[in-house]
Amino acid sequence: MKEVHLSAIAAVIALAVPLQAHSAAADAPRHAAAAPTKPAADDTALPAPVRISRWEDSGLKPHTAQEWASYGFKPQEAVDWLRASFAPVVARTWADKGFDPQEARLWLESARSTTTLMAELDRSDPSEWKREGFTPSDRLAWWEAGFTFEDALLLARSGMSPADAAWHGHEKLKELRARNAAKEGAQAAGAPAPDPAAIWQLIKPYIKIAGLTALAFIAVLAGFVIRRRSQMRLRRSAERHKGPGVNPSMRQEPGNAAPISEAPASTAPESLPPGGDATAAAAPDQAAQKRSSRPARRYALVRRAHPHCIHCKSTNVRTSRIQPHKFAGINFTEYFRCKHCGKHFAIVSYTPILLVAGVIILTLTALTVGFLYAVSGK
Repeated sequence: MKEVHLSAIAAVIALAVPLQAHSAAADAPRHAAAAPTKPAADDTALPAPVRISRWEDSGLKPHTAQEWASYGFKPQEAVDWLRASFAPVVARTWADKGFDPQEARLWLESARSTTTLMAELDRSDPSEWKREGFTPSDRLAWWEAGFTFEDALLLARSGMSPADAAWHGHEKLKELRARNAAKEGAQAAGAPAPDPAAIWQLIKPYIKIAGLTALAFIAVLAGFVIRRRSQMRLRRSAERHKGPGVNPSMRQEPGNAAPISEAPASTAPESLPPGGDATAAAAPDQAAQKRSSRPARRYALVRRAHPHCIHCKSTNVRTSRIQPHKFAGINFTEYFRCKHCGKHFAIVSYTPILLVAGVIILTLTALTVGFLYAVSGK
């Protein structure tokens, strides 16, 4: 009986062993087959977008492509900005401020999506917010807290968030502004005084140029005065040594009244050359009269208190009624008439010329030095 039971148990065990082997053999290929079905990373990567390098490939019409090109855009840039719904001139403005199409659209839509009062009062540019590290959502948060860009920047640098600033931001702003004002006052009070040596080193070349210019002007003017004086001296000497045939001077005795200056008489008929006529002799007389109508002049650096006559050296002179020509309201020439000989003469003084030139040179030098000092920032 035991043998029957043992044989039955052995048969059951023999039947159970192939089933386990078959199940293990069936499971092994399933895992092996599942391994190749796992996708690789290279198979899932999207292909790189094709860059548009030709206007013909951009899909734009010729006149539209020409308009985008006139604003300095390349084909790919024009397509990107056009996809973001920007006109060429608006896209150029945003691009010059450092925004790409997606950023520009975000900043633009964030400003349109708010209805706060600060959005209308704040005149700052989005590039200022971006430069300080703010995002469009940060700008909206500060606007909703009731602060513009300048106040938001102060509060953000002090470590406050928009939520905290909505409750205590105004008190913090007063504290920060008072602190900044005190700091600026301390800096202004503690600033060192300008160093005279540094200032002199700055203006020294220009002072030298101004001095050399003034000396050159004075030298040229002195040379002209000396040359003019020598010419006038030679002319007076020639007039004193004229030969016969010249009308005598109208010198009168000191006690007599001064005669009135008159034009020289025309040549008498008996003095005409043989075969000549009166019209031929009248021409030189008119030229001589025109030359003699201009009073003699004397050039001096400083006019004396009691001028003397150029013709007779008499000091009995008076101011003439001849109106001198003025330049910018300054009189450089004074006319006199001698009571002794009755002739007019003029004295040209170079003192006003030197004073005006000196004032102009000093003014230009001061303006130049002040401008350079302000630009240098010292």
